[in-house]
Amino acid sequence: MIELISPVGYPRVQEQAVRRSLDTPVGRRVGFIWNQYQATRPFWPRLERALEDLAKPASVQRAYKSNTWMPLESAKFSALAESVDYMVIGVGA
Repeated sequence: MIELISPVGYPRVQEQAVRRSLDTPVGRRVGFIWNQYQATRPFWPRLERALEDLAKPASVQRAYKSNTWMPLESAKFSALAESVDYMVIGVGA
């Protein structure tokens, strides 16, 4: 776990959801979050296709961010998290 400390020395504490174990990704609902960073454009679509081919998900949800430096909006993240069994999240997403 990484803990971020503010410049004035007060830790920022946020509640986190309890993590659940996933016995298998096969046949489950998957969500992808990708920041569309230019250097990842050749790689990310291939990763999604490969995972879909291997896991045969029941459904696929995607959240593609429009900029590379801002996190996905909290409401969009929450909606995605509620509609899938697991997520694949790109670095910086």
